[in-house]
Amino acid sequence: MLCIDVIKALLVRIVLLIHSLLVVWLATSITKNHLYWLLTVANIALVIETFMTVVRNKAQEWKWFCPCFFFYMCSTIPGIWILELKKMELHQEEINHSDHINHTIQALESVAGVDIHIEMETETLVVIMEQLFLYLMIVSRWVLPRGEITRDELSQLLFVFIGIASDITELFALFEEPKVRENTGLTYAILCVWTVSLMQFTFVLTSTHSPKKPRVALSSHSHDENEADEEETTCLKSFFQTEIWSICVNFLFQDGPFLVVRLYTMITLSLLTYSIIFFTAKNGLLVMLLIYRLCVVFCERKSKIENGEAVSDSASVDEK
Repeated sequence: MLCIDVIKALLVRIVLLIHSLLVVWLATSITKNHLYWLLTVANIALVIETFMTVVRNKAQEWKWFCPCFFFYMCSTIPGIWILELKKMELHQEEINHSDHINHTIQALESVAGVDIHIEMETETLVVIMEQLFLYLMIVSRWVLPRGEITRDELSQLLFVFIGIASDITELFALFEEPKVRENTGLTYAILCVWTVSLMQFTFVLTSTHSPKKPRVALSSHSHDENEADEEETTCLKSFFQTEIWSICVNFLFQDGPFLVVRLYTMITLSLLTYSIIFFTAKNGLLVMLLIYRLCVVFCERKSKIENGEAVSDSASVDEK
């Protein structure tokens, strides 16, 4: 099993590394700026992380954080930024469709002396790389060794990732509006929000509120003895032991910023389309549901503490 886990860990990281290099290569070829190859330096951290994970963790992933995704993003996200900004530049310069294609083919044919002929628009290539970026992280997390999380938690995490990827893809639909492309500040804001939202893929959200073994009811004597220990539980510890962590991450990294960007687009640019109205309403509803769920979790935990009941999420920590 150790050999299989090592193969999986290495294979996933090799695929991520190849995709990262392709994104940088595409950004370099389209912009004709070879300094962008320096972005590949970030992959050194990915190689170091691979060595540490295979040797120290025996190819098993970390429980709360996925460092290989983080280092993969460090080199890939800047490349996608460059590609999107180049698209904005081409739009603002009003380059015609045929020149757009010819520029792309010429750039791709001249990279490192390699004879490559790809008859594809720049925008199509960028979209393919962006979509691959999201799908690779979902599939990679499925293939990677599970580590300390259970199969149930992994299956939940994959569904969460699919939902996140879908919402992130919807955000880039704003770029289809000419008014958005013409607004440089808004383009940067969308890219910033998109970058922040991608950080969710580095967290293992489902392991924070998975079902745990309930603790046996405490007697009055044992309750008095352990009362002091329970009082020492800090707010930060409680935060990470419940689904409050997952709710806050979804609110701060995704639905909250997405709602702000879409509302700004509607109000400032007076841009009212079916797509923007629908997704704005969706983000607004999700924000309200997240706040409602947060209140419910707090009330339930407060009620259990007042009644002297054990909180299931913290039980496993105490038993350890």
